[in-house]
Amino acid sequence: MADRTVVQRVKNQRDARLLEGWQEVRVWVPSEKDAEDIRNIAADRRAKAEALDGLSKEVPNVSSQTEARIAQAIAEHGSAAYNTPSGAVLDLMTELAGEDDLQGFSRAVVILARAKPANAKFVLARVPAKISNFVIQHRGIAASDLMKWADANPQWPEDLKRSVRDPEQFERIVEAMAESIKVFAKSH
Repeated sequence: MADRTVVQRVKNQRDARLLEGWQEVRVWVPSEKDAEDIRNIAADRRAKAEALDGLSKEVPNVSSQTEARIAQAIAEHGSAAYNTPSGAVLDLMTELAGEDDLQGFSRAVVILARAKPANAKFVLARVPAKISNFVIQHRGIAASDLMKWADANPQWPEDLKRSVRDPEQFERIVEAMAESIKVFAKSH
């Protein structure tokens, strides 16, 4: 939903950045030249974050191939080739799920959220649908069984969105979800 006021938009952007570990710094400086220097440093640091500078160290075990793919998807952020600014990242998430790389999927979400915090909420909201498609296509789950299980387990989307920030835990949660659906389908 669009923010109703500029104040609300700024608050939401600030909250998103804080959630992703960004730090807010306010300083008083004695001259306009000093202020311009600080603005330039801040712009440089934001550009480095968007270029994933050091982020792969914060998200361990990112292969160089996956890191390059994530970097490319983030570089395409806002591309007219997609109908949403995060389209390239959403496509990458689909590709990684299709390759059965759940940890890579998770790492892509974490790195995107850190590099583009304003888009994190949008991307996180798409995780349950992408994982639903994954378990249907790659774990042999019937769509009807998933729907029945989902009705009986209404917390599952939030469980996935919470766990996606920890790649190993995320993979365990998804695999446990697939097994739970299979057991549920047999008993109902």
